[in-house]
Amino acid sequence: MLWERETATAAAEAALRRAARGQGTLLLVEGALGAGKSAFLDSLAPLSDRHGALLLAAHASQTEEGFECGVVRQLADACPPAGARWPGDSFGVLVDSAAPGRPLVITVDDLHWCDASSVRALHRVLAPGVPGGVVLVVSVLSGHVRAGRPRLRAVLARATSTVRLSSLGPRSVRALAEAAYGTPVEESFVRALHTASGGSPLVVHGLLDDAVHRGLEPTGAHAPAVAALRPERVRQRLDSYLGTQPADVSRAAHALAVLGTAADPPLLDALASLTGPARARAVASLRRSGLVGSDGSVFGAGTVAREMLAEAIPADQHSELHGAAADLLYRAGYPAETAAEHLMAAPTLHGGRTVVLLRAAADGALHRGSPRSAARYLRRALVNVPSAGPERAGLLVDLATAERSFAPAASLRHVVEALPLLRDARERAAALARLGPLHLDPAAFRVRATFRRLIHDLRRCPPAGRASPISDDVDRDLLLRLRARAYVLSTDDREACGRLPAVRGLGPDPATRTPGEREMAASLIHHALVTNSAPAHRLAALAARLLHREPASPDRIHTVLPLALNVLAATGHPGDAAAWLRAAAPAAARQGAEAELVVIRATQALVALAAGRPGRARREAHEIQAVAEGAEGDLPPVCLAAVALIALDTEEPERAERLLARHPLHAEDPQLTALLHAARGALSARGGDPRTALHRFRTAGRVLEHIGWRNPVTLPWSGCAALMHHRLGEDEEAVAAARQDVERARAFGAPVPLGRALGVLGRVTAGRAGAERLEESVTVLERGTSAYELSRALYALGGRPEADPAHRLALCRRALELAVDCGAPWLADRVRRRLDSTRATTAASSADSLTPSERRVARLAASGLSNSAISLRLGISSRMVERHLTQSYRKLDIPGKTHLTYALEGVRTEHTE
Repeated sequence: MLWERETATAAAEAALRRAARGQGTLLLVEGALGAGKSAFLDSLAPLSDRHGALLLAAHASQTEEGFECGVVRQLADACPPAGARWPGDSFGVLVDSAAPGRPLVITVDDLHWCDASSVRALHRVLAPGVPGGVVLVVSVLSGHVRAGRPRLRAVLARATSTVRLSSLGPRSVRALAEAAYGTPVEESFVRALHTASGGSPLVVHGLLDDAVHRGLEPTGAHAPAVAALRPERVRQRLDSYLGTQPADVSRAAHALAVLGTAADPPLLDALASLTGPARARAVASLRRSGLVGSDGSVFGAGTVAREMLAEAIPADQHSELHGAAADLLYRAGYPAETAAEHLMAAPTLHGGRTVVLLRAAADGALHRGSPRSAARYLRRALVNVPSAGPERAGLLVDLATAERSFAPAASLRHVVEALPLLRDARERAAALARLGPLHLDPAAFRVRATFRRLIHDLRRCPPAGRASPISDDVDRDLLLRLRARAYVLSTDDREACGRLPAVRGLGPDPATRTPGEREMAASLIHHALVTNSAPAHRLAALAARLLHREPASPDRIHTVLPLALNVLAATGHPGDAAAWLRAAAPAAARQGAEAELVVIRATQALVALAAGRPGRARREAHEIQAVAEGAEGDLPPVCLAAVALIALDTEEPERAERLLARHPLHAEDPQLTALLHAARGALSARGGDPRTALHRFRTAGRVLEHIGWRNPVTLPWSGCAALMHHRLGEDEEAVAAARQDVERARAFGAPVPLGRALGVLGRVTAGRAGAERLEESVTVLERGTSAYELSRALYALGGRPEADPAHRLALCRRALELAVDCGAPWLADRVRRRLDSTRATTAASSADSLTPSERRVARLAASGLSNSAISLRLGISSRMVERHLTQSYRKLDIPGKTHLTYALEGVRTEHTE
């Protein structure tokens, strides 16, 4: 069945009706390559039968073009054997005598390949006009060079009517697909098939035949695979067509296939080596044949035919054409990436501008936020430069800069490869400074030793033109940046960290003018934080000052600056850090900065935890973990530490343990090692094994103490050990461990770690002294930023047996409110269970202490009635109401009327009438 050929069929039927009336018709069928001309002529057989006509068919071909009267002989051979034998060259006799008394239909397919003798015979018969009762239907490939022969043009000029077969629409493509598969097909499959074929019947049938043969289902899942097919039938037709065209047409076709949508006439002329008129004639021929659309693109961008035409370019011309196209496009002002794609398609590269063009394309890709594309261009450029020398070194450094956003390990490898090729210590130091220290593996490529060696070399390297120690600002700033980064990579080296100047050496107004000064300041305040050698307020002020001087840009993640963000979170000032991160995150997403975005999100999660939003912190940590599990590399240690801390603080030690245990640096990075021991300690505690848990927590503490990390804000291991001692009945050891945390937290001065440490001390201290420490913990945490820690402290205080039940009820209710507000359902569930228990105790106590009259008055007051309304309701004086309420407040140990509702929960209802 033919699809979308109704117009052509109607023209054939009209010609048959005219033939029945004794009139003759020459119907010319034109169409692009693979438009279905042969299929249409084949469909005329049943149509002729219905009209009682005799059909004689012939097919001209390139291989038979040299046979004398080849087409006329095919028609004679198709004639019924009755009657006289037709002379092979007597086309006129054949037309007059083949079907006496009924219409005659003669079809000649691919008339442009007709031999010269048959064309002359046709011309003689048609010279006076088409014979009556005859329908002559001929097909011609539009724009074919052989159709331009003078005598054949004269034959075609006699056409009574002309039909042009167009490409198929989506509905027809769907019908063909369903006929091929015998089952309904999915819409996405049809879209892919139509787009890939451009609606060409030849390509549609070729794709469907290959798809069925390969067992591809007509579903959306297999749509990309169908679009990637390259049917051999289509390839042969394309090769055959181009092989018969003049050189100008072939060159124009190849140039159009290479240039695609960038095929402006001047560029096409230059690439195909054609003049304007010759190019115009070649393109017009290709357009008539259907290879070129009205927009100048070959079969439309992205179609199978265009891809196959590009693949058909001879190998010796392929690289030459793409290289020339890249150069032409670049000089014509096209985006460097558009030009560079031609270089990426060339098997070999030539020309001195190749590397320049690819570097320009990489710059453009980075600017639009595609570091992966930039790395792709730079890797291609590396193929075209010598294996040694400054040009290769520069490309390697640029490649590392692009890769640091998605492949930090490869970035480090390429910088290390570039270092020996650079000319002096300054260039090597600048290259190494491109790397983000937070993403580096200290053990890889001896990177720590490399930093130290370059710092030493840079100190000894005089500024250009002077034989003096470092004195100019550029070298000094570079040295400061290297020293700051060396600190990040040496946290497990207590001796190396000990050589850092004390943070008090920065003075009240530290220098933060240059990037190096700011990076050095960030490393100093972080060192002061973890070693607990400076008060929190001082560190917070310095960190806020650094953020004020640094723009919220993703490239700052490749410096030491994120340490300043962690300092703000640890010191109880998460607001400043959150604002900077909110501004940096969208920029990182726009720039495709994957690695930077991971650090930003991990820091945001840590800041959310410090701000008392554990639910949000936990969700962020889960998402970061999901991203890490689907990525090629591992989480950077700074991000992993943040995620693990959040998991431990939000009561998911199993998640922390799983993440830490599989990270390759868990045994080398001291912080990760300590966190892993802490996670396993928490799991042992949860499993009812406090002795093993104590050992784990003590081990974590020894690891941190060994590197000088003494601030409980990094990991409150001593408090965790205190709780395990308490479980084991080792009260003296428990109090001693808890007091160590309190003393260190007091020295630091931030509310959250101090309140948390006081809470632990209160829990392990018996009697009223323990309750007082818990009350102090609540007071301290009221000044902090973490409603989560405050809820924990209130929960702990609400469980002390020394407190009055009503007071414990009030504490638990507030703890529940805070736990719900901050998004900590795991804590809220525990508080609810304690609240239920406390309510029962409070109810019993209240029932024993209140008289029936006091209980009735208290109930009415709790319902919202005023004293005067209660007086009228009960028929007593207002003074008596006040006296009953005063006694109730005293007995229930509550401050006033607003607390009556929860204080009376569980008390039996009295009749108040």
